[in-house]
Amino acid sequence: MRGAALAAALGLAVAAPARAHHGVAAVGVAGPEGPGAALETTSPLPLPQGMLFTMVKSELVPFQRYAFAAPDNKAYSSFNMAAVGYGLRPWLSAYVFQPFNVKEQDGIGRNAGPGDTNVMLSLGLKWDDGLRLVPERESLDDLEDWHFSVWGSSTLPLGPTSAKDAAGATYAPDMQTGFGSPSVAGGVAVLKQATRSLTWLAEANYQHFFPHTYPSTRYQFGGETRVNTAAVYRVYGSGGFRLDVAGELNGLHLQRDRERDAAGTMGALQASGGDILYAAAGIRAYSGPVTVALGARRAALSRLNEQAAQQGSEGLEVLRAVLTVSYSTRL
Repeated sequence: MRGAALAAALGLAVAAPARAHHGVAAVGVAGPEGPGAALETTSPLPLPQGMLFTMVKSELVPFQRYAFAAPDNKAYSSFNMAAVGYGLRPWLSAYVFQPFNVKEQDGIGRNAGPGDTNVMLSLGLKWDDGLRLVPERESLDDLEDWHFSVWGSSTLPLGPTSAKDAAGATYAPDMQTGFGSPSVAGGVAVLKQATRSLTWLAEANYQHFFPHTYPSTRYQFGGETRVNTAAVYRVYGSGGFRLDVAGELNGLHLQRDRERDAAGTMGALQASGGDILYAAAGIRAYSGPVTVALGARRAALSRLNEQAAQQGSEGLEVLRAVLTVSYSTRL
């Protein structure tokens, strides 16, 4: 948002989810006077120029347990994230995300540590008699125009990939907190205010993982394609306080993981990959420069490859519960 009056009261929110052993950053930006921000679906609105944004997020993911995986069922994962963002230009925002992950598996143990740092650039566009960069100032009427963004990100492989359990055995790749190699992602997002209270968002993105040689194997996680859509409705707003409710559908296509076989070639793995449709709901409260969001999502539909052997995978969670707190200030 670009109006000076809006900037003074702007509340910002960024969601940077880490999902099972994969992860991609999703950015949502909104203020008490402007469009709504979803929980998972990326918003195309950039940060105002000179605005510093900070955020912490925690996501708890308990998994369904099955007899075939006993006694080594994946118990839960906890994905925690700190983020800093800055408005470089009215149409260009930069973000840095630092995760800290906890993964616990029955009979094996609990691994906790930092994940790979993620850096992101987001370019904001709008449609106003043609496609153009987001200007320095926008009125409330201007915010009702179609808004778009194009973003790209890359991880820095700083998280550990050789952590060991209490018995001295190295954790499997999906139990490590780092990926060992950079992971690149890119996406597009769109937003339209249907009314002053109702906002529609949608996005599509792809994340690619490069292979890495772990202590016990050479492994490559499958790429992720996501298509998300959300509706956000303002149920209350007065005196700088605002309360929104959001409903979302999150589509996810996972390619198969790959591992080096005895012949030295990277082969596709059974019991990996598939398609999931998540349904999500949540609330977001704004009070001046502070926002708090709480929500949950669960797989409504899933078609996993060899699903009967995929305990601990995306789509087989009990639920995914998330809490996000953010604060912003102009430098």
